[in-house]
This record gives sequence, structure tokens and C-alpha cells, in this order.
Amino acid sequence: MAVNLPAILSILAFILISLPFSTQGPHNNMATVEFSNSLETFGVKLFSELAKTNPQKNIVFSPFSIQTCVAMARMGAAGDTAAEMDKSVGFTAANEEALADNYHSILAAYQDSNILKIANKIYIMKNYETKYKFNELLTKKFFSGAENIDFGESQKAANTINGWVESKTNNLIKDLVSSDSLNSDTRLVLLNAIHFKGEWVHPFPEHGTREKDFYLDETNTVKVRMMHISENFRYGEFPELDATALEMPYKNSDLSMLVILPNSRTGLAALEEKLKTTSLHDLTSKMYSTKVIVDMPKFKAEFSAELKDVLTNLGMGHMFSSNADFSKMLKSPEPLQVSKVIHKAFIEVNEKGTEAAAATGMLMRKKRALGYKIEPKQFIVDRPFVYLINYLAIATTAPSSESESSSNTTTSITLFMGSERIAMGEVAMGESTPTTPDSSTKRLSDEL
Repeated sequence: MAVNLPAILSILAFILISLPFSTQGPHNNMATVEFSNSLETFGVKLFSELAKTNPQKNIVFSPFSIQTCVAMARMGAAGDTAAEMDKSVGFTAANEEALADNYHSILAAYQDSNILKIANKIYIMKNYETKYKFNELLTKKFFSGAENIDFGESQKAANTINGWVESKTNNLIKDLVSSDSLNSDTRLVLLNAIHFKGEWVHPFPEHGTREKDFYLDETNTVKVRMMHISENFRYGEFPELDATALEMPYKNSDLSMLVILPNSRTGLAALEEKLKTTSLHDLTSKMYSTKVIVDMPKFKAEFSAELKDVLTNLGMGHMFSSNADFSKMLKSPEPLQVSKVIHKAFIEVNEKGTEAAAATGMLMRKKRALGYKIEPKQFIVDRPFVYLINYLAIATTAPSSESESSSNTTTSITLFMGSERIAMGEVAMGESTPTTPDSSTKRLSDEL
């Protein structure tokens, strides 16, 4: 029987509205590393805030989607608003062009990919125009097409926006924007959508999937469909996190899933807290290739959030206020402010791979070996865990003199991040797969 590939999706929407009038009026190694570090730091901060406000929920979101949407808004920001966004997100580029170039390098790398698709879009109120530089940066660097729309016809506008989102996320993200979030004061909607569908380099054999217990705490369990494989993976043990980690690569790409598993059945909260001050780049650099026996639950998760409070807590409250300065966006002198930042994400993990999607929208209105035989490690994911889907990027620094050679630095960018507290979507319905002699023999042979 054919198995559908899992999916990951993310959508983000920024909605900007008009404010009342007032009288106020090239890539290099270091830059790429700084950009990667800023993405990592911002993603961990976001994860911490979302976990804090959703303690009983499975979380999945796209740090890259959210930051891309913020970056598009940053192209049109000025003054204190721009400075606050730079500080909070960790933008270190000298100007808008340099910042846009960072995103362009990633977007261009996957522009024609069948595995990872990233799309950006701007909807502008009819009879309004964007300033030349803002439009040029978003069009050339973010590949973001602009389209005029009548937000006053809120239901029709919402249908158009949601239709675009669905088309870019394999119909996994629906109803991102509601009609009541749009009105005649809405001036721009900035959108980012990501869809990822990847096959494992080492797929889990379907005959190895069994019904097993997944611990919600020390004693309470639910039955899940647990996948099983014994293969060479990158693996690491981290006493400082009281956790172990496993990296599972995807075919034909620089993408991989990193699973961080607390040693304790109730260790997720402590792990999430420790990750705030942990460099994921340093963590993955300490991992090594070895034989690992893996049990991993099949799961699905969906998550949505309005990010105004989260971004305000991270230091970006200015853009939501009447003092916001987005004067570089529209030719019209109307002041603008962000009214909503909406994010939706979906992930499905199964034997063949992962499918995921996410979308983010910003609404604006009038204001990331050992060569000898050793005993296999065991990585049994039977308790809450953290996972990331990372893109591996290699930055090259040109030699500064004829006597020096160029150098490469490997960095990773987290496209999706989440925590699974309750394995959902593949919970067994009271029917266990009988273990036959043939299947038991086959499963044992997989581990040798």
C-alpha cells in the first residue's frame, strides 16, 4: 500500500492598517554566520514564548517564515521602528539591501526545488502604490509579487488571500486570514508561505511499525504507531541538557530533522528552558555518525497563533503602536501600523519522510565518525521531545591575500521547529499489529 509522504507547512501574514494622520512625521562568511546566528537566536526565543503560552499543546512553527515576513516589513520601516526590529530579531546588516541579500541567497537556492517551496506575496489596497525602493527590494530579493485588492470587500479579499496561501502550501494551510481582520483601513498584507515534502535518506520499513506506549508523564501513556529502524545516523549525548539528539537527513537536499530527546519522561519543560542558552550549531557540531536503533512515533501536528503579544514580548511592540514608522512602504503619506501577525503551521511525519507547511501573514493598516564497529545506540522516542528541520548552508570566505586560501564555514538555518507533547494523528485505535515469526526475524535483521 502506498504511503503518503508527510508534510510541513508554514504561513505568516502581516496585516498593516492606516493610522490617523499626525504631525509626526555582498555576502561574506562573517555576514552569513551572523545571519544564521540571528535566525537561531530568534527561533529559540520564539519557541520559548510559544511554549510558555501553550503549555498543553503540540507546537510546530516556522522561525524562518516568521522572520522572513518581519524582514519584508523591515524593508519599509524607518526610525525607532526599524531600530527596534533590528535589535529584537538580530538583524546586523548595514542596510536594507544587505539584509535583503541574506534572504535572497536562501530563496534563490530553493526557487526551483521540488522539495522545499518558499513563496512571498504582497497585497496592496486598490488605488495605492508602494514606493519604488520597497517594491524593488521585495520583488528582486524576496521574489514577492505585488497585487492590488479591495480590502473593503473583506470576504472577497480574504478568499483571495487564503486561496493564494492554499495554492502555495499544497492545501494544508486554510483560512489564514479571516474576513473580520480586513476592512477599508487595511493597506497592506505581507505573506510568506513554506511547503516542505521530503523523503528520508533512510526510510523506516513499514513492516517495523508497531503499536507502542508514548509516555505523557511518568505513568500516563497513550498508544501510538511507533516506527522502527536501525541505521547509521548522526547522534550525540548531552549531559548539560540531560538529553540525547539524533539527526535524520532527507534525500536530495541539504535538509535534515534534528530530534532532541530528554532523558526523563517529564524532562521536556527543563529541556525547553535550557535550549534558550544553547547554541544549536555547537550542539550539532559535537554529534557523530554511528549505528542507532531508532523508535520514532508517526505523528501529525497543527498549530496556529496570533503573534502580536509574542513579538511585543520579544521587543517589537513599537510596530503595533500609533508611533510605528513604516514611511518607506507607500507613496501615500498615511502613517501605517501592524494590526496582526498570524502564523499557521502543519507537520506530518511517517515512514517515508516528512511533509510540512507554514504560513505567516502580517496585516498593516492606517498606522539548523566513528569508523570501527561499536554497539548500536538506542534512541527511543517514547516521551515528549523537541524537533527541528534545518537547512545546511556553507559560507565561503575569499582569501585576504595571495598566500591564503578560501575557507568554508557550515551554518544551519531552522526552517521548522516544534515540540510533541502528545503524539497525535497516528494514535492506535485499539488494534495492534500481530508479531509473526517472519516479521520478527525481519525486524531483528534490520538491527544487525
